[in-house]
Amino acid sequence: MERIISLVELWDMFEVAILVSLVGALIGHYKRNACILLPIISIDYRFDGFKELHLSSHGPIMKGVLWGFTTLKAAVLFFLFLLGFRFGENKETDPILFELGVLGDLLIGAGAGVIAKSTISLTGTENPLSVIVTSLLAGFAGLSYIQKFQQQSLDNATIEYQEKLDRTEEYGESTQHTSPSNEVAATHEKKSYKE
Repeated sequence: MERIISLVELWDMFEVAILVSLVGALIGHYKRNACILLPIISIDYRFDGFKELHLSSHGPIMKGVLWGFTTLKAAVLFFLFLLGFRFGENKETDPILFELGVLGDLLIGAGAGVIAKSTISLTGTENPLSVIVTSLLAGFAGLSYIQKFQQQSLDNATIEYQEKLDRTEEYGESTQHTSPSNEVAATHEKKSYKE
């Protein structure tokens, strides 16, 4: 195989394989979703400060000042939420999910096309038809293969996140239950010491 020096040469070498595998990935994407999905970001964030401010009975100047502080507070809390610090009403919210949609499927297709072309080149076959057919199948099959692992990964992430929340709740409950018993034990020790 020849030495690749730049991205332009890389594109020239794999152009047909990538383009055909992108078609295969689009076919697989459409088969799976019955439509073309754009990227989706799901952030389950809750902030009731604006609702409370709207219902307050402050004057217009005070409401304007409070509106600015509430906006600043919302921005800071949202930034902390993105970093993973969750408290208050956001303690039990869902994790942040980012689905690439059709863009992710096209990335998989491009990678599958490069692998298909490389495999064909290693066998010594230079027939353009074999590159086209293999790349189309690789784009479609690569997407189907990754799709299975993607669903398993999403299910596991949701289960792990729920278990983490359950452990946090158990820890909170255990600290609440132990503190009164410690006070009772300390009271009994004081009584027995006096006697």
